[in-house]
Amino acid sequence: MASTIVSTRNMAIEGVAPSWQRQFNGAQAKVPEGTIIVSADNHWSLAEDPWKARAPASMQDRLPHVWWDEALGVNNIGFNGVGVYNELRAQGIKSIEARPGTHRIKERMADLDADGVAMEIVFPQLLLMFNAHPDIEARELIFRTYNEYLADLQKESGGRYFGVGFPNFWDPSKTRESIHHIKDLGLKSFVTPLSPGVFPDSGAPIWYASQEMDVLWSAAEECNLPVWFHAGESLPVGNPGGAGALMLGIFMPFRKQWGELVFGGVFDRHPNLRVAFAEAGINWVPGMLQDAEMIVDTIGANLMPGIKHRPSDYWHQNCYSTFMADNVGLEMLKYIGSDRVMWATDYPHSEGVHGYSKAIIEDVVARVSPAEAKRILGGTAIELFDLV
Repeated sequence: MASTIVSTRNMAIEGVAPSWQRQFNGAQAKVPEGTIIVSADNHWSLAEDPWKARAPASMQDRLPHVWWDEALGVNNIGFNGVGVYNELRAQGIKSIEARPGTHRIKERMADLDADGVAMEIVFPQLLLMFNAHPDIEARELIFRTYNEYLADLQKESGGRYFGVGFPNFWDPSKTRESIHHIKDLGLKSFVTPLSPGVFPDSGAPIWYASQEMDVLWSAAEECNLPVWFHAGESLPVGNPGGAGALMLGIFMPFRKQWGELVFGGVFDRHPNLRVAFAEAGINWVPGMLQDAEMIVDTIGANLMPGIKHRPSDYWHQNCYSTFMADNVGLEMLKYIGSDRVMWATDYPHSEGVHGYSKAIIEDVVARVSPAEAKRILGGTAIELFDLV
């Protein structure tokens, strides 16, 4: 009989309370001396409007806005009073955003303290849905203004909250300046979408390994900013089983994106580029590396362009992945590399481990050496993102 795969979360705790009801206990975890815990993948919800006070008055009617939706009981976001949340979607988001720390810095810092987290890398909750917004001028302002808003939050947190910026990747003539602006704001990384869409001028699909996109990777190297890919760019649907099926799909590997970077020669042209993958765990990595090695060994002569190194070498030189609770992945660290993984609570998502982090942290400590535990729980993130 095959052994049963059980998530680390369910092995370590009994029952899973709704996200907003959890009692945080990570500060009680026993960790190696000198460990600084960093959550490398958290999220921020919008309760205030980043654009109303920061964007030009002449653009306000072309930008999204945030408001309290009395009928749905959530903070909604959208254009001209039409929000992205309907009744079905609002039910799901309530379980996340009922916690004040999802959108208020003071309460958030208290939750981090209780969870034992010293610093966090923070992604937007919904912003990636605007990466294909048809109003190109407004699209650029949406993200540029949001990046400035993140920089303000980072200052307010006293160096504990590090927001992930979003560059103009769709117009290569503006990409370099956009990434330098992110760097100048003091942000430590930026995210690019899994599905980048098309170039607005030509309508041609955006391919990350294309010559046009080399400016993106060059600017990341120039600014010494790691680049993120993050799982999940859509909301659950209302079909039978839709939420569960969508979430199962969300937690699938980043094979296409990694394959573009490796087999498209991006890492050969940009050897100092660093890329991190968030919220899909780490168990996907060994299987992907195994298949990539097979591809080189069987059809390597037909690859265009050829690559200079083995696929696994690019992973161990240039790439990282986050996990929250990954029992299977931790069993495969010898293939992944303990220096390639970063722990996260995924605050405030329901699938995250915030509120149960004591058991999860101590499980990591029990599986690896003290030096490896210090790296996994925070040291690698601190070094990668230059947090101290």
